[in-house]
Amino acid sequence: MVEAKAQVLILDKRAVMATEVCRALAAQGCEADIFACAGSPAFRSRSCHEQLLAPPFDNARLYREALGAAVRGKPYDAIFVCHEEVLARLLPLRRNRSWRGLLLPPPASLKIALSKNAALSLALWAGVATPRTAIPADDDDLSPVARELGWPVVAKSDVGESGEGVRIIRREEDLAAQYRELMRGQARARSRPALQEFIRGSAFSVGGLFLNGRPLRVVAHRKLLRYPHPWGGLTVKGVTEDCPELLREAFKVFEAIEYTGLGHVEFIRDERDGRFKFLEINPRLWGTIGVARLAGVDLFTPYRQLVKGIEVEPDLRYRVGVRFHRILREVRLMRQRPWRVAGFVKDVLDPRVRSDFAWSDPGPHLPSLYRLRRLLWPGNQRPAPMLSLGGQPD
Repeated sequence: MVEAKAQVLILDKRAVMATEVCRALAAQGCEADIFACAGSPAFRSRSCHEQLLAPPFDNARLYREALGAAVRGKPYDAIFVCHEEVLARLLPLRRNRSWRGLLLPPPASLKIALSKNAALSLALWAGVATPRTAIPADDDDLSPVARELGWPVVAKSDVGESGEGVRIIRREEDLAAQYRELMRGQARARSRPALQEFIRGSAFSVGGLFLNGRPLRVVAHRKLLRYPHPWGGLTVKGVTEDCPELLREAFKVFEAIEYTGLGHVEFIRDERDGRFKFLEINPRLWGTIGVARLAGVDLFTPYRQLVKGIEVEPDLRYRVGVRFHRILREVRLMRQRPWRVAGFVKDVLDPRVRSDFAWSDPGPHLPSLYRLRRLLWPGNQRPAPMLSLGGQPD
């Protein structure tokens, strides 16, 4: 008897990170469907089994109805969420048995994880160091708080991801306007952006699979190159490292929140005192999740086992020294800093630097590679045929 392939569903807005998830799942013999908006790069992946086109995300009612119908239409063995706004949108639906393939923390814990301000408070309670942070009571409180923290100051929305709600403000005359811009983007009523001290130092990422706060799988890396340069939150290039102190602090956060499922935290190592300072937690799949596979970590098989009620033993080993870079983010960085082209070419030609681009599955990257050609040869303005594949700006 031939065993049926596992059916999995990936939920994203534009399904950028879903490409690497699809590839990993397909390599395990799974059939991965993607529910995302039109033009999603992962729709062009050979590993995508079925494209489930989502309605416009701004129409909450239609989006939720289509999402519910997609999940009810097939008995998925596992469901993976790649975006926090999608996660917030589906929460009213998950009481239905169709969502049994989705692992999430308890509702109270998830509420904390979806609030950067609440997560920061929880980390402090758990004994984890954080940057000095304050939430201004009103506009009149902005300048006094910023002067107390020191310039530059970081303004950070209570919700959001991938730097969408973060501003580094260097001058007092820019503070009010940029803070109000973040206020307009706040998705949660009665929440206010925080002001936080700006910390210089190396940035780190820790992601893994957890059950009731206990780590079952983990992988950590240091960010060698970030976007926006030099202090942005997105990893352009990184290397996996084994740092017991970093993992210990990360596990404190997951334990305090009683986290279940796939999740990710960000830290920065303060160059003033060498301590790891907690920045945020992401209760979803993360942008560099493909690095786990490069480091010999299988996150998805134990996830499916947990969904079925099968006990999973912890295994926190991963390969260190794995260097990687992400093509899409390299292109974005080179648009900001064209002189990075030489370093990009060097990394592409270095077999020791792993990439998220695959010659056997180039579709998801083609539009961005066209933009790279425009960057290198700006005089060439001919339209590229690969844009007809549905590419949109990243």
